[in-house]
Amino acid sequence: MICKGLNQLRKSALPLALATVMLAGASVALTSTTAGAATRASSSSGVWPGVGKICEPGPGGSSSVRGVGDKTINIAVENDASNTIVPGLEIEFVQQATAFADWCNAAGGINGRKIVLDNRDAALFNVATQMTSACQSDFMAVGGGYAIDQSGVPIREKCGLGQISAYVPSNAAALGSLQVDPGGANPDSVTAGWFGALTKAYPSAVKKAGMGSDDTPSDVQPETKDEFAAEAQGWKVVSFLLPPTSVENWAPYVESYQKSGVTALWPADTANFPPFAEAMTTAGYHPAFVILGTQFADSPTEKSVLANPSLPPVYVETQWWPLTLASQNPSTEELVTTMHKYSKGDDIDFDDEISAESWLLWAKAASACGAALTVNCVLNHAAATTNWDAGGIEAPIAKLTLSNENPQPTPCFALMQFDPKGILYDKKLTEPTQSIWNCNPKNVVQLTAAQQAQINAI
Repeated sequence: MICKGLNQLRKSALPLALATVMLAGASVALTSTTAGAATRASSSSGVWPGVGKICEPGPGGSSSVRGVGDKTINIAVENDASNTIVPGLEIEFVQQATAFADWCNAAGGINGRKIVLDNRDAALFNVATQMTSACQSDFMAVGGGYAIDQSGVPIREKCGLGQISAYVPSNAAALGSLQVDPGGANPDSVTAGWFGALTKAYPSAVKKAGMGSDDTPSDVQPETKDEFAAEAQGWKVVSFLLPPTSVENWAPYVESYQKSGVTALWPADTANFPPFAEAMTTAGYHPAFVILGTQFADSPTEKSVLANPSLPPVYVETQWWPLTLASQNPSTEELVTTMHKYSKGDDIDFDDEISAESWLLWAKAASACGAALTVNCVLNHAAATTNWDAGGIEAPIAKLTLSNENPQPTPCFALMQFDPKGILYDKKLTEPTQSIWNCNPKNVVQLTAAQQAQINAI
């Protein structure tokens, strides 16, 4: 198991299928994640809905900048797909990068320079080696990330490799220089509105809450932040489990939650819910509710909830536009359609969304630099971006900034619930203030100095 913090990533999402989503009180039935977008051809004009013209022909030109040629730009795509613990982890980063690069190159590239991808697959434990290789030939790293990322940070910073990543799990990565995170990750702040919403709905249950993480430091750090944030939103955590990276039998962990009297559950299982759900059923464990990360808004989880009818209400939090509603958001629809055209046969899921938001920000910033393409120019343009939402793919962020200059995350979130009819947007529980999102500023929790010190010591 690799953690959902992979919290920043909310990982390992599989394709959504046969889902029905409730929006604004109306039920919208789709036959797949891509149903709404499948009838529209992907544009090759270089214009992305809600973002603007980001790819187009141009003169290119000679450059002394590493990774920038007359007609090419070499970009590193960080991932762990070849690992043997969670095979295929972050493969979507490579698939989405391929689709976006083909889409952009078909429109002329970045001012006439075509994107060339370098697959920097660390297989979980070779981050330093892959980062060193990227430092030899790549202009920047875009749209990817490593689950265990700390060792690569000083290497990347020393060689001047700029980064606009899909996610940054560890504090070391989140605070890194030469980087803009389009999600606004900040070790000092945590978006946690869903915990508050559940406190309002289940005021007694949250007083005996269970949480957890696998025992990898880069995962324990963000999960500990979630623990602090949940408690700031009214939860009382009585059990925080640390199972190993790979778990074959969840029964002992379910039993531990059960013996602790946990009635509000954010489970330590963060990569594959079906065996955890089966263990809950076998144990006769019935908390008041279960809340899961975005990665679980998928068909296997949906099927496991239906196959275990004794489960309590199971919710999913999200800060990215539901793929089942792609036809209602032009940017998300373009993402789905582009994947269909340029990455045929690949599943489309949450990982594609977080990768796409990074590529869109990078391309927008790089295009603004013109022929004189440098890392500082790209990062400065990206960091100056206001009201960023990747055209609607992600919840809006008021102002981006460099990662080492105190970025602020979006306060916005939405909640969905598994139901026999599908995965339903829960408008009542979300209490939206903007589109489908609840964007109350109080959704962001500021960690205390003592809490930050505890997290940094992990």
